[in-house]
Amino acid sequence: MVEARAGYEYKWSPKTRSAGLERVKLSETIAKPVRKFVFDYFLENSRAPVLEEIMQSFHLARSEASDILEELETAHHVIRLPGTQRILLANPFSALDTPFAVKIGNKGYSGACAWDAVAFHIMLGRESLVNSFCHHCAEPIRIEFRNGRAVSTQPSDPLVFLSLPAAKWWENIVLTCANNMVFLSSRRHLDDWLKENPVVRGEALSLEQTLKISVPIYKEKMKIDYARPSKEQLTAYWDSIGLHGDFWKL
Repeated sequence: MVEARAGYEYKWSPKTRSAGLERVKLSETIAKPVRKFVFDYFLENSRAPVLEEIMQSFHLARSEASDILEELETAHHVIRLPGTQRILLANPFSALDTPFAVKIGNKGYSGACAWDAVAFHIMLGRESLVNSFCHHCAEPIRIEFRNGRAVSTQPSDPLVFLSLPAAKWWENIVLTCANNMVFLSSRRHLDDWLKENPVVRGEALSLEQTLKISVPIYKEKMKIDYARPSKEQLTAYWDSIGLHGDFWKL
């Protein structure tokens, strides 16, 4: 069995692995604890664990740890740097510095995108401070979240702009996060940016809307039994909060 011990230590006892155990069974047994380990490690250390740390913590061979990361990537829990076994994203965490900085307590993180920077507050339920930039003019944006809402914003009405429809997000999630889920400092700045980029279409969300759309994906993400909601569940939820139309179809 996998034991979760004090702090963020997880141990997989090799005594529980019978000789000849098929790798798929091993993966089915510990994929959830490995996923939880990755997220807890990001939270505690502000960086991704490397493959070797996963191998050590769960007493896995390199091929076994690699296969589990592949399974987690297929299930959209983590994204590896192409051509490597290094974790690049475990949304909302980014292993690389981004324009979406998040401060929680005395720890700092990089959000994978503007939406993810907001979603930290939903995932952890703790006060958070987001420091970012307007995608149009690079004006600094500062947002404080507390008790499920934005309590302070500079400037007064920043937006989260999603420039790709939902059905395309996972075609290349790195591209989506890096370039297509961004902050704009105001509706005017969004309009100006769209005039300069007339082929772009998308949806602009208020901070309140961004918090709401984060709930089904992020609220339970730190739990070991977390499961991503289905396309049907997400579509129904988005529809229930007034997000309709082809853009939100999955």
